[in-house]
Amino acid sequence: MLTDEKKPAATAPPHTEPAVPLKVVAIPEKGGSFLVSEQRVTSPEDRAEVIRGAETPEEWERLLRKIKATSIHMTAYKVAVTNVSSPVRVVDILPVITRRTAAIDTTLIEPLGGMASNSIPVRLNLDNRYPKFTQNGKPYFTRQSQVLKAGEGFVMAVEAKLLGREYVEYHLKVNYLDKKGSQHSLVVNEPGTGVGVFRVSGMVDDKEYADYWGADESGQGRRLLSREERE
Repeated sequence: MLTDEKKPAATAPPHTEPAVPLKVVAIPEKGGSFLVSEQRVTSPEDRAEVIRGAETPEEWERLLRKIKATSIHMTAYKVAVTNVSSPVRVVDILPVITRRTAAIDTTLIEPLGGMASNSIPVRLNLDNRYPKFTQNGKPYFTRQSQVLKAGEGFVMAVEAKLLGREYVEYHLKVNYLDKKGSQHSLVVNEPGTGVGVFRVSGMVDDKEYADYWGADESGQGRRLLSREERE
């Protein structure tokens, strides 16, 4: 017996939205500042690079990344948030402290050449045990949120400070509501830059650092001195 089988009607493939509708990027601000590291350079190659100076900015970044260089007292960076999918409302961005210890006292790195929009200026006081991004002394996201349509975004210009004798590491947590009103969180970890963005150290007395990368007599090159050589 012949039967008439019905074939399912052809349908267009379902539209799938990205699992995470937000793209968040942390961009370090450029500029000279004192740096510290928990590590000492020990290989002859790295020590020679410190003294003679890296031949390219990329080599210097590689060395700073290798020793996990950290800013003293303050970091400056921008957080760019972009919606790549359906509408969302960003309701909060939180720093999540993952480490708080004594200030780093191993290697001190002096800058050479001196100290060196349409973004939302905010500050972050890392001496606070539960810090928040603030504007004019008040938590920024307590007073407002950011509604983003597809393709829209915003940029926060962050000045993070730590004045005490501690060392702090953290990451960011972006809290947002999707178009149905459900809340989600996106974790933003430390970017792979030469100098840390989400870590900062307080300062100790100069004589307490095991190593010191300072300027030579010309002011154009470096010299690497141990604590014993400085005494």
